Parts: sequence; structure tokens; C-alpha cells
Amino acid sequence: MAAKALYRSVMPIEGPRERTRFSAIQATTYGGVTLAVIGLFARIMTYPMRHDEQMLVPAGIVLPQVDIYRDVGFNHLPNLPLLLSLLFGISGTDHYLLTGRLLIFAAWMLAALAMGLVASRAAGTRAAGLLAALLLMTHPLLLGQAGMLVTNNFLPLLFAVSATGLFIAGLDRREPAPWLIASAGLCVSIAIGFKANYIFLVPPFAVAAFLVPSRLPISLRVRTIVLPLLIGGVVGGLPSLYYLGRDPAGFLAHVIGYHRGPHIAYWIANSEVDGTKIMTFPGKAGLAAKLWLSGGGFVVLTGVLWSIWANWRGARDAARGADRPLWPILLVTALAVGGALISFVPTPAFPQYYVPPVPFVLLLAALLYGRLLRDQRKRAAPWFTGAALLVILAGAPRLMVGLPQLFSPQKWTGFQIHAAGERVARALAESGARGPVATLAPLYPLEGGLGVYPELAAGPMIYRVGDLIPQADRVHYRMISPTLLPGLLAARPPAAILTGVEGRLDDPFTDYARGHNYRLISQPIVRDRYGEARLYVKP
Repeated sequence: MAAKALYRSVMPIEGPRERTRFSAIQATTYGGVTLAVIGLFARIMTYPMRHDEQMLVPAGIVLPQVDIYRDVGFNHLPNLPLLLSLLFGISGTDHYLLTGRLLIFAAWMLAALAMGLVASRAAGTRAAGLLAALLLMTHPLLLGQAGMLVTNNFLPLLFAVSATGLFIAGLDRREPAPWLIASAGLCVSIAIGFKANYIFLVPPFAVAAFLVPSRLPISLRVRTIVLPLLIGGVVGGLPSLYYLGRDPAGFLAHVIGYHRGPHIAYWIANSEVDGTKIMTFPGKAGLAAKLWLSGGGFVVLTGVLWSIWANWRGARDAARGADRPLWPILLVTALAVGGALISFVPTPAFPQYYVPPVPFVLLLAALLYGRLLRDQRKRAAPWFTGAALLVILAGAPRLMVGLPQLFSPQKWTGFQIHAAGERVARALAESGARGPVATLAPLYPLEGGLGVYPELAAGPMIYRVGDLIPQADRVHYRMISPTLLPGLLAARPPAAILTGVEGRLDDPFTDYARGHNYRLISQPIVRDRYGEARLYVKP
């Protein structure tokens, strides 16, 4: 009873709940959600490692020993390395990538739960909540790198959805609930602390705090809505505020200056070698259409457009919707639009940048459905049943691809990377070499319990742009680049050099190893999509 009461107090979004019998749509969505959960776990555990994980996971590993900005050159807000460092410290694990992948799966489960709760209360039916969770778990964009890797692309989504549900719940009642509104502000700042692009959340929530519900006097509004939202936001933003306050210029140089300067300059200068990237607005618009309208995305958009049309037709009924405020729809619409606009800001464009609007379009569909008349809902039921089947069919191939390895943990990416790290450690132990490993793939030696150079702990991300960093910003970095590498290795000779997965960026490492008579281990340490990792051991 207590749990039921808590559920009702936290998530009274919109619309009366419909008490329906177990129907075809419920059976379909329950089955789809179960398959999606199993498929998601298998896909996350077996998804190949990517470049971003060579920066983000090592940052969490080395965080207790070094400064992630000044020493490592980390170029995002700090929440992910802080969370990873906390998990690694509490668990005492040395399987770092595996632990990170388990974190991402846990975030998926919590995000699907949050989506289901908010959508079901918004639409007035559990089936809609299940369908919304299923649409989230089978969205093609989220089943790619954006949702499978230990990066900062998926985690903000969990907190963005939670913030929306908590904020609406805090205001959709007779008197505002300050603790719910403060929790919403906390979630907003935590989302931003994972990825700076989620700053788009702030304006819609801020405007809503000052405008809704309109019946409240300004003094009460400030005390029960504005201040709790602000306090929650400040608390949630403390990690970023700490780093900003400690070194404002350095923090901004890494988090903003890197992305607006050397990052873009690198891709322009190396387009012929690394492939032409999408740099223009027309190209970004084409990519956005492809990502947002494929698979379940097209189904959701169709549902939103139909619901808007049905709401417009139903508006002729004067008694309709008298107890259902319009502002949650306006808020979620603003969030969806803001998320879409912010997706076009980063240059060059990559698929993971287009995640922000996805959950809000799902919530918008649920809110619009919740305002439909009862007979309209009945007519819509067959459409939603068909939508559930379509989503299952569209998402099944990607979700099922990892199932063959599900019961073979040795084939999971986390275990494979750890085994490669142990091979590196074994080779060094057999040779008697001691010291750090020089590599642009730092996760391999770190998984083996070995040390790396702080300057190279960000993988290729800082190294490849080092020569392009403006002179004024270099004071904030422990500088490293292809031209500066020989000096670093001469000052602190490495015990081993691991190359082979970063193409031409690895050439200075290979040249140093050969020029100083490092012994090449005959068998590659690991083979992945980027190449063969070869280990040179100090003579």
C-alpha cells in the first residue's frame, strides 16, 4: 500500500487511468519489453569498443591520481569520470570496461522505467507506458554507439526524462510539491554535468517555473517552485562548479575551447585521410532526418501527428480537457524543439549528437494521447497495437545480434579487453621491464594493472589535436602531440609501446620503438575493428 501511495504521489502526470482488461496491445508490449531487455543486455555486453571509450573510461580510472583536465586533457564535464571512479573504487574491480558497460545497462533499465512511468500516467493507461518504454529500447539511434558504449551520450537521457516527470508531478496538484521540483532541478543539472549539450533543458524549465500554474501569486511561486528548482540545480551542478571555480579559464578551454577550435580544425585538416565529415547545416539536416525518422522514430512521429489532429478535432467539445492543463504539452514540446536544435550545434556531426529530442517526442505522444476522448482512444487502439508489432520487428535484428554470445561471457567485450590487458602485463613481467606503457589505446594496459602516461590517458583525442591548440590555451594542458611525443618518451622512457589501432597517429610510437631497439612481441595483443595492437617491449 505504501509503495502504491508513493507511486501515485510522485507520478500524477495527466489524465485519469483507464482500467482495461489484459489486451492484445498489453500482451504485445509486455513480450516486446521482455525481449528488448534481454537483447539490450546482450548487445551492450558484446558491442565492439570504440575510440570514445579509450578516453572516457581511462579518465575514470586515473581520476584519483591525476587532474583529469590539466593532466589528462579531458574535454567534457566531469560527471562520467567521477561516477566511474566511484564505481571502480567501491567495487574494487579491475574489469573497468565491463563495469562501465554494466553501468550503461543499468541506466537503460532506469531510463525505460522512468519513461514507462511518466508516459503511463500521462496517457492514462499502462499499455501506453509499456509502448513508450519499448519505443525507447528499440530506437535505432539509441541501439548504435550512442546507447551501447561507456560514454556520456545515453546517461543524460535518464536524468532528462526523470526531471520532466518530477517537474510535472510537482506542479500537477493543488499545491506545488517543492521536494519534487527540487529533485527535478537536481536531475537537470546532473544531466548537464554528463554532457554540456543538455543545457537546452534549462530555458523551458526556467520559463515554466515562473509561469505555471498561473493561479499562484508570485511570492508563493518563488518560494515553492523557483527556489527549489534553483537549489536542486545548484546541488546537482556542484561537480562542474567545483572544477569551474578552481580554474575557470582552464575549465572553459577544455570543455568549450577544445570543441570550438582544435577539434574542428583537426577534421578539416584531415578530411582526406580520416574521411569527409558532415560539417554543413544541409548535411546535418540530412543526417538528422535519417536518424530521427528511421524505424521506431517514424512510428512515434506518426503517432504525434495523428494525436495533434485528433486533439484539434476533439477541441470542438467544450467540456473536453477542462481538468487537463495544456502546459505539460507546451513544456515537453519546448524540450523536444530545444533538443532538436542543440543537435545541430556540434561540428562535425556524428549520430550520437542527435539523441536529445528522442525521449521528449515519446513523452509528447503520451501526453497528446492522454487528452484524447474515450472513443478516440478506442479507435486508436488498433494503431498502437500495430505500432508495437512494427517496433518489435524493426528493432529485433539489432537486439538479437548479440544473443549467440550471451551465454559465452569470454566473448563479451569487457572480458576480451581485460584479457588483452593481462597479455600486455604478462609480456612485461616476462621481460622484466618496468615503467609506463606508451600508447594511444590506454585502456589495454590499464585493464592489465599497468601505468600509462597522464598526457596519453585521453587516448588519441588530445594527442591528435595537440599541434592545433591555440598558444593561449596551451598553458592549461600537459601538452602532447605527434611532434612533442619523442621528447616525452626520451624524458621518461616507456617499459613498452603499444601501437597498431590508431593508423598513422601511431607512426611516431612505432618509429621510437624501432629506433630504440624495442623488441616486438610476435603475436598481436588484440585484433579489433581498428587493426592489430602490437606490443614493443623495452630491451
